Amino acid sequence: MVETAARKDAAVTNAPASPAPSAPVSPLKGWLSLGVRVVVIGAIAAGMVWSVVDQWPQVRSTWLGLAWQSVALSVLAALLGMVANTMAWRAAVDDLEHRVSVTAALRICLVGQLGKYVPGSVWAYVLQIELSKRAGLPRARAFLATLVTVGLSVTAALGLGLLSLPALRNAAGATDSSYADSVRVALWIVAGLFPIALVCAVPRVLTMLVQLALKVLRRPPLENRLTWPGVLRVVGWSALGYSLFGVHLWLLANAQAAPGMEGLLRSIGSFAIAMTVGMFAFLSPSGLGVREAVLVAALAPFLVGSGGVGAAMGIALASRLIFTIADVIAAGLAALSGVRQLRQGAPAQVAPATE
Repeated sequence: MVETAARKDAAVTNAPASPAPSAPVSPLKGWLSLGVRVVVIGAIAAGMVWSVVDQWPQVRSTWLGLAWQSVALSVLAALLGMVANTMAWRAAVDDLEHRVSVTAALRICLVGQLGKYVPGSVWAYVLQIELSKRAGLPRARAFLATLVTVGLSVTAALGLGLLSLPALRNAAGATDSSYADSVRVALWIVAGLFPIALVCAVPRVLTMLVQLALKVLRRPPLENRLTWPGVLRVVGWSALGYSLFGVHLWLLANAQAAPGMEGLLRSIGSFAIAMTVGMFAFLSPSGLGVREAVLVAALAPFLVGSGGVGAAMGIALASRLIFTIADVIAAGLAALSGVRQLRQGAPAQVAPATE
């Protein structure tokens, strides 16, 4: 009996403590937060509507002038860019000592990215982490993979953004440009973040940051340090994704003018900067308004003879619409692949990496 009692005491001692009840969230605070988001989104939408109305003749002619071939190729380029970003996330998971199949990674990332349309900027990552957990990947590893991918993709985007800095600098200096302020903010972000991003991309530094995050999350540390091949794979896939997004934009601009190779480089660089700056617009769903401002400033000089700012606004809005369509198509195809695998009784698609 004494031994049985001792075992019971040991079991009680080793049992995990029940988590303390979280403080209830004030309904007033929740409503105020929602109200602020609604006001910000409404202001952004109103500004975009005003810009479209102000430039409506040029915007309308731009939309009517888009050839279906250019639109179809633009959708394809956007889809391929999304796949490349998925492969970047999968490479990050691999370097964090787990293996994820391509189909599982596509399902996690392409379905999860629909969360970016909810104001707050973080919901896409929250949804990706939950989908990763359902696929068998621990939440801590999924969170770290997303964190590493976002950080290294910003490094790739800022590097590609250097391609369009001269053009954007000229646009920021133009006193008659209504988008000069937005472009100046974008340039300051690029100038301030790129050196920091380069340092953080060094595997030794990146490993230290990951270990710190694991310590904060109270999770076991990594057994191995992040590697140069792993980091370069993430950066390479991210750079390819942003390049394809730039091709998507260039195809739309090419339907209105002949931007040539310079226009292609500017489209790649400006789109990379626009998406990076849009990430910091926390209250705006998917960088709404911020991304368009940078794209208009980058495209307007090529479209002086085809509508100028109005034509650039039309292309930026068409790009937004095409991305929304591509997001839905990609998420639908990824979800269908998951249903098919469930019917076939496919094995688990996530496993610890082996040496």
